[in-house]
Amino acid sequence: MQQHSVHTAPSRHDRWYEKLFLSPALGHLAALALLLGGTQALSYGSWPEDPNQSITLALLAGIYVIAAYLSRHIAKFAGGQATTWTLGAALLAIGLVVTSVLLFRISYARASLVVGILLLLFLQYLSIKINQRFRQLKFAVVPSPGYQEMPTARNVQWRPLDRPSLNNCRYDGLVVDMDADMDDDWIRFVSHCSINGLPVLDRRRVQEALQGKVNLARLKSTDLGDLQPSPIYLSVKRALDILISLSLLPLLIPTCLLMALLIRLDSPGNALFVQQRVGRGNRVFSMYKFRSMRPDSSDKPQFADEDAHRITRLGAFIRRFRIDELPQIFNVLKGDMSLIGPRPEQPGFVEQFEQDVPFYSYRHIVRPGITGWAQVAHGYAVDTESTREKVEHDFYYIKNLSFGLDTLIIMRTIKTVLTGFGAL
Repeated sequence: MQQHSVHTAPSRHDRWYEKLFLSPALGHLAALALLLGGTQALSYGSWPEDPNQSITLALLAGIYVIAAYLSRHIAKFAGGQATTWTLGAALLAIGLVVTSVLLFRISYARASLVVGILLLLFLQYLSIKINQRFRQLKFAVVPSPGYQEMPTARNVQWRPLDRPSLNNCRYDGLVVDMDADMDDDWIRFVSHCSINGLPVLDRRRVQEALQGKVNLARLKSTDLGDLQPSPIYLSVKRALDILISLSLLPLLIPTCLLMALLIRLDSPGNALFVQQRVGRGNRVFSMYKFRSMRPDSSDKPQFADEDAHRITRLGAFIRRFRIDELPQIFNVLKGDMSLIGPRPEQPGFVEQFEQDVPFYSYRHIVRPGITGWAQVAHGYAVDTESTREKVEHDFYYIKNLSFGLDTLIIMRTIKTVLTGFGAL
């Protein structure tokens, strides 16, 4: 019997994750009506006659729309459905609207705004718990040579098939290894499923969405087209880098001056540590950090754990809370780096990894970042193998480069900075 591979282009069926934790339009309208009606009932008990009250309801509607938009675009990424990040999106929306109100001195009803915000957070939390309890997806999986079980995912069931039939069961999609050779019977079965409207999903894409990384072992040169980031978003991202960096300078400059003084008092040596790193287009630049270790005359590139014995008392603190990365805001303004992107590596390591890790240099297609997906999902690399896994996370970031993923990275970075725990 002949064997062939199934090849399909990415389609709307790859957006299967949108069925999880995402309310339909009618659900959003109902939640919005409940939010506004509940706020008014708890605050005044009648329809607003005060203009400030009407403005407050409009602000709450804006907060809800922004929170729903962010949640929708965050939920598609690995871990983005977690309660923490969904509520984080709501808090971010609240922060944006409240900041705008204060900057532009918009009139509002304070009591109603507080009641509405608390009610919004409660509705968001309740929606998450209901979805997690009652919303389940079930996928049929076509077996293939070397087949392994699909990664565990909340609210998702994988049902391997033993023959080309759905056995009269209802499934939300069919998972197929598009790179594997299949018998004619299986190919006909997959074709009929697709014709009948059942989403056919590439197993590799599903695993990437669940694990948050691209499997380098299965990456081919023909896949590099999917790793081309949008030039439009890169331009927008650069504009946001400059705008955010400039707005942070009034706070960062005094903080950096104080930190430089404390470092000089804690141990001998310069406060700043300057090191050559490889950036976009394989160009070498000077990256700034606060010195967290005792000076070392060796120029040999070393992994983070190999230098642990040189970390100073203050250095341990600033590394734990990532304060040592603050001077890189000036690298961002110079255009060497971005706020978010793959971490820049030392030239010596780059030469080594290009020999050991396939497609390694392709991570330099974008500007390196102060923080990034590999940092929040994996953490420091201590050897070639862990570097390979970090590169897989970097490729996932490049492949899915978007406002939603950048927002999720920012929220995960803020959590790590505030707690001092986690990846990075």
